[in-house]
Amino acid sequence: CKSKFVALYYAMCDWFDETCGELLGYLDKKGLADNTVVVYVCDNGWIQKTASRGADFSRSKRSPYGGGVRTPIMVRWPGKVAPRRDEKTLASSIDIAPTILTACGLKPTAEMPGVNLLDADALSKREAIFGEVFEHDIVEYENPASGLRHRWCIEGNWKLIIPNPARIEDQKPELYDLAADPHEKTDLAAKH
Repeated sequence: CKSKFVALYYAMCDWFDETCGELLGYLDKKGLADNTVVVYVCDNGWIQKTASRGADFSRSKRSPYGGGVRTPIMVRWPGKVAPRRDEKTLASSIDIAPTILTACGLKPTAEMPGVNLLDADALSKREAIFGEVFEHDIVEYENPASGLRHRWCIEGNWKLIIPNPARIEDQKPELYDLAADPHEKTDLAAKH
């Protein structure tokens, strides 16, 4: 790595990864893994500047782009969930509660919009996921919507980003073809 700052960021990520491995190893060693569902989700990190200490927030944390909203969701349950990596299925953190409830033999409530991540058939039927980006600090405690910056939707390969004109002036909706442009660099809204 050519940047000391990026190297330090990666070292922090590696340390966290190693710590998670130690915890999972402990569950294995104690014979608890087969009867323990581990669900992992995290706050997304930031894109580290290469020339200085600090984050580049323009397309990472707190932005509506992939670097700001995409996070891993992992489920580990030996003997019940086969290890695999899936970067095409639409999943969201709203899926965690229905997944845990179903794994425990309970039924999610009708008000829960999420999908059980262990149900491949239900996931394959999902057509879109939606998200929102808010100000970092609460604007009005009694009115959370007042801090809304962006709404976004992914349907198939398309991602639509809608700015909130009450918070962000002079920004237009953006549209990206994630299959052709996974880093969201070519806005196709004017064309489509």
